[in-house]
Amino acid sequence: MRKTSRDLSDEEYNEPVYYCRSCHSLCILVDESLATDGWDGDYCGDCHSTDIGVCSIGDWMAEEERRERKRKQIEWSR
Repeated sequence: MRKTSRDLSDEEYNEPVYYCRSCHSLCILVDESLATDGWDGDYCGDCHSTDIGVCSIGDWMAEEERRERKRKQIEWSR
């Protein structure tokens, strides 16, 4: 069963995660051989974007739940 933000302990809720700002994936990879000044070599393993953000897992999950509700609204309006 998938955890929701309500299922997390306070410690888990505030745990930082890196995510893709383009597709919201948590599949962030690092290739240090690609690193340059100002870029660590991290990128999204799903869409290959280099636009990576960091936030708490609780914030990421809340945003994911919001995105899912928005997707469902779009599907329902069709």
